[in-house]
Amino acid sequence: MAKDWGPDVSRARAALVVAALRKSLLTYGELGAAIGVRGVDLRNQARHILDHLSEQNRSEDEPSLAALVVNGQTGRPGSGWTDGVGVEWHTEVRRVFDHDWTAPPRI
Repeated sequence: MAKDWGPDVSRARAALVVAALRKSLLTYGELGAAIGVRGVDLRNQARHILDHLSEQNRSEDEPSLAALVVNGQTGRPGSGWTDGVGVEWHTEVRRVFDHDWTAPPRI
């Protein structure tokens, strides 16, 4: 049976919207603490959570909140980061910071 990523994605979205409103980045560890996933589980699940969140962002015509998650040592996104349309990471971060996250999502 496939894992239901919905609750983790919702918690990640909430934490990353707060970061976007503050115009700040989150480390993987900070994201894990915010969503209640740590250690090996975070390493195994972060990619899936952020992929699902990015799909949700695309479907809502929003910039990718996953761009705000960085390695705590390098300050850069993980090696697998992509927005799916070839936008440079720093450009996507700027788009996330500039987006109006207080507007209700399109449904």
